Amino acid sequence: MITRLIFRFLWERPWQFALAVTLCALGLASAICIVWLQSLLETHARRQAQGIDIVVGAQGSALQNVLAAVYYLDVPNGNIRLAEVDALRANPLVAKAIPIALGDSVAGARIVGTTPEFVSFYGATVASGELPTAPMDAVIGAAVAARTGLKVGDSFAGAHGLGDVGVEHDSHPYRVSGLLNPTGRVIDQTVVTLLESVWLVHEGHAASAEKEATFALIQLKSPIAMATLPRVINQKPGLQAAVPAMESARLLISFDWVALIVKAFAGVLIVAAMASLLGALLQALARQEPELALLRAMGASRRQLSALMLGESLVLVAVSSVVAGALAAVGVWALRTFALPGLVIDLQQGFLFWLAGLLLATVMAIVATIPVLWRSASVDVAAQLSSR
Repeated sequence: MITRLIFRFLWERPWQFALAVTLCALGLASAICIVWLQSLLETHARRQAQGIDIVVGAQGSALQNVLAAVYYLDVPNGNIRLAEVDALRANPLVAKAIPIALGDSVAGARIVGTTPEFVSFYGATVASGELPTAPMDAVIGAAVAARTGLKVGDSFAGAHGLGDVGVEHDSHPYRVSGLLNPTGRVIDQTVVTLLESVWLVHEGHAASAEKEATFALIQLKSPIAMATLPRVINQKPGLQAAVPAMESARLLISFDWVALIVKAFAGVLIVAAMASLLGALLQALARQEPELALLRAMGASRRQLSALMLGESLVLVAVSSVVAGALAAVGVWALRTFALPGLVIDLQQGFLFWLAGLLLATVMAIVATIPVLWRSASVDVAAQLSSR
């Protein structure tokens, strides 16, 4: 009987119920999304930099070098001599030193000149065709292939610069030698070729005949080397060592205030929802007092009336939580689909955040319902029945 009455009372005031559900769902979805996305983005940033202990580039901004070399989100500070990369490779503290040369793009994707070990370093495998074996051969990352429609045997011209508006190098077209399987890492968003291809395309623009690279991706043999090698590199003229883990953490910390504002806004929405719930229940109680008095006269206990009032608020929280979970899932899906195709979504983690939000909303709903419970328990049965 109590359950049937709960849904009948809610059905009698659909607009109040919808308003409270909307406010509560928006607050919960905002809180869940910001906490979940913050965790996903931190994991995503670490995954993109996995295996890269140090980025060596031209002197300038360390953060800019990391963004350009690891995430391909910025322009490099300049070039370094390939001889410096060879010297780093010979260092006993270094396990791998992979040179990369940037400067051109196609359809907004970076063209990365590098050595054959670059592809295996990122854990990528060939889906069709083969890896580049000659200058001007290129292998296409999975996301780039899906976006551009390039396939094995096609030709394309790179555009000078790292955007879509650069002058194309029509005299040096690339040939697609292979397509890569998706990895969820940044290599999916790139076009990989040999260093010699980049040198050939830019041979007329080079300031000197000495071979250059843009960055060196360094993997160390031991974590102990991290304490000394960056300092040694920074003492060399024109070189700068940047640690991706430190720079990424610094970048994420700089956005903490944004997360704090969104969390505060989500908290305001949840509190507003609870206030709306309290007001709706008090108004409903004022109209339902004669019915509650009749229920008391028919033998219903104060505990049953309290369960009726509390049940209304819990139904609202349950519906709001389902809507909030759907909104959060859609938001994360949209981020992965349109902004970060390589983002790995941890559904179990998202469920735990949703469950935590549900428990928090349930506690707040119970607290908000306490005044209503007290008032419903003190309904004057005789007065209400006599007024009828």
